[in-house]
Amino acid sequence: MIKKIEKEIREFLKKNADEKIVKKYARYFNEGYDSYGINKDLFSQKRDEWFGFCEENLSLEEILNLCENMMKTGKYEEASIALNFFIRLRKNYNKKMFDILGIWFQKYIINWAHSDWACSDILYFFIKDKVVSLKELVDWTKSSSKWKRRAVAVTLVKLVSKDDYIKEGLSVAQKLILDPERVVHQGVGWLLRETWKKTPKEVEDFLFKWKNKAPRLVIQYATEKIDKEKRKKFRRD
Repeated sequence: MIKKIEKEIREFLKKNADEKIVKKYARYFNEGYDSYGINKDLFSQKRDEWFGFCEENLSLEEILNLCENMMKTGKYEEASIALNFFIRLRKNYNKKMFDILGIWFQKYIINWAHSDWACSDILYFFIKDKVVSLKELVDWTKSSSKWKRRAVAVTLVKLVSKDDYIKEGLSVAQKLILDPERVVHQGVGWLLRETWKKTPKEVEDFLFKWKNKAPRLVIQYATEKIDKEKRKKFRRD
């Protein structure tokens, strides 16, 4: 059954592929963009139909296996389908599914769009619903995958914004602030900017402490909303 559904999905995607759509969006992805190029409305309609069929005819394990098979291909739309299905399975979230998502971040998630979507609409709820502890997510900061490390910071963006994880946000920022990867710098800067909205003085003190060591991109992102004149104090000496 899984192979049959996979075949149907891929035949549809190949049949409706449009190189013009690929070219339109490719410029937003520095890491590469391996896409079929599908009309957004058509894609959404078919994706919803496929999930409805899978929900009625497959077990949870079979749906997750189908999703993993699509993640493995590296095709943008197939990964989008897998993540969308995973979002809809929220009522089933458990530790095993968290570990599966960890494998996806380690091996298959390779762009900012899928990474940040999964953080905001999946990982956030693992923490909010107390399926796993925040410590289990923070352990990802030790990963060899830059996307997995970035995921900790970006998930904290929403946790800080919605649930006031101020202390935890600053702790994660400190763990990742000297990370060597640009995409992590962006995530940390974003996290600090969001935290600044809740506690400006604490974040400004943090930034002043790190201004001569932190990557410039972290400071740039973190201070975007700070008054232009005040921003000067965070320049390197």
